[in-house]
Amino acid sequence: METRKFDYLVIGSGLAGLAFALRASTHGTVGVITKAEISESNTQWAQGGIAAAVGEADSWELHERDTLVAGAGLCDEEAVRFLVQEAPAAIQWLVDLGAEFDSAQGGELSLGREGGHSRHRIVHHADKTGAEVERAVVKAVRDNPKITVYERTFATELLTDGDRCVGAVAEVEELGPVVFRARATLLATGGCGKLYQHTTNPSVATADGIALAGRAGAVIENMEFMQFHPTTLFHPQLRSFLITEAVRGAGGTLRNHLGRRFMYDFDERLELAPRDVVARAIEAEMAKHETWCVYLDTTHLDPKLLHHEFPTVYERLTSIGIEMEKDWIPVVPAQHYSCGGVKTDLDGRTTIPGLYASGEVACTGVHGANRLASNSLLEAMVFSMAAAKACVDEPEGGQAEVSPLRCIPESESVRLRRAMQKAMTTHVAINRTDEGLKKAAQIQKQLLAEYDRKPLAPFARYPQESRHILEAAKYVIDGALARRANIGLHFNLDLV
Repeated sequence: METRKFDYLVIGSGLAGLAFALRASTHGTVGVITKAEISESNTQWAQGGIAAAVGEADSWELHERDTLVAGAGLCDEEAVRFLVQEAPAAIQWLVDLGAEFDSAQGGELSLGREGGHSRHRIVHHADKTGAEVERAVVKAVRDNPKITVYERTFATELLTDGDRCVGAVAEVEELGPVVFRARATLLATGGCGKLYQHTTNPSVATADGIALAGRAGAVIENMEFMQFHPTTLFHPQLRSFLITEAVRGAGGTLRNHLGRRFMYDFDERLELAPRDVVARAIEAEMAKHETWCVYLDTTHLDPKLLHHEFPTVYERLTSIGIEMEKDWIPVVPAQHYSCGGVKTDLDGRTTIPGLYASGEVACTGVHGANRLASNSLLEAMVFSMAAAKACVDEPEGGQAEVSPLRCIPESESVRLRRAMQKAMTTHVAINRTDEGLKKAAQIQKQLLAEYDRKPLAPFARYPQESRHILEAAKYVIDGALARRANIGLHFNLDLV
């Protein structure tokens, strides 16, 4: 099997992976492997922005408080403080790379506000901040001679020598399996939205990093805290489309089919309550009235503001006949973000020496039981930069045996994937029960066993992703069964 060697290896090409690559390249060579094209990641889809206390009326102490409140008492306070204190420097790093953010008169950054924030502190580029950030970091990576990017390259196994990670095996398009060796390996594979039938995540979010790390023996925690974004477009023929939280920050209100602004019944913060509160309120209102959705009302807002601040949302809605200045927008919650993941310390180290993790795949302790809006891109930068600094001290890696890859025919994996997604959506979503969770656990066990009984076939991405989905689902289900108190994003009706 062909071997390629770098000082540092990155698996994933969102903001977390590329921020690490750029910083680590000052110390050595970096290989970046990504299973699709370099820009295809959750970062690319992020609409809202990046939280940072850069306004005159703001402070890191207020940002810290808001993050802790949203996390419902389960945040790692040291990690939160590190995050919010590093936020202004992270924004400046992006600006220095060439990222362009919206500015107010006088040249100061234009700051938005989202749910759970006590101040306007969301740095943004209209409603396509993620795309602008990814554009800037991708260009910087492409221009860096010490970074080599392998697109359409699927990581299938983490390599370990004793208890140390020394790289990974990946299927490279048109080359087959290749061994990538490195002193330090960073998992930056993003989220796991495809565990569910409805998600705001792109198709690449198949929990690859969770499965790879879990198989290698890394500690994975808090996967039961699965965030559902309150406002995604409800449309019977179209996939879930995120209506950024910034729309509510600008004054959008939630109404039921009778026109009543129902958030008065649930929280004094109304539409700007944390996401878990708003999502459960919407679910309750839909159940109460037996309706398929609720509505986001922006008809009272300035049409020029809507068109200028939310061009992506505006254009997408217009394309299906919804005019934001005239029509209520039908919305429902959909899976959006995993607050748990591969356990790391403040330097991004996992419990396996030589293996680091950053971004949505990691559990840094910042989010606790519920992520505060627009802390995700910030977390990706801050902890990737810390990891790039810490990994310089990693020793040379040793040798490792490569396990044979088990892959089944794509046609055989389709039903298994869809069955797991249905079970997760039915039993392990916003509202849970003990009986439902036990059913989901039984289904997961049966589907994984069935996968292992299927005939072997040459490598293909879809069935391997399906395997990762089946493996990662167990962490979510087991975490939900073990969590015997309702807190943050975990809500079990039997514990009320």
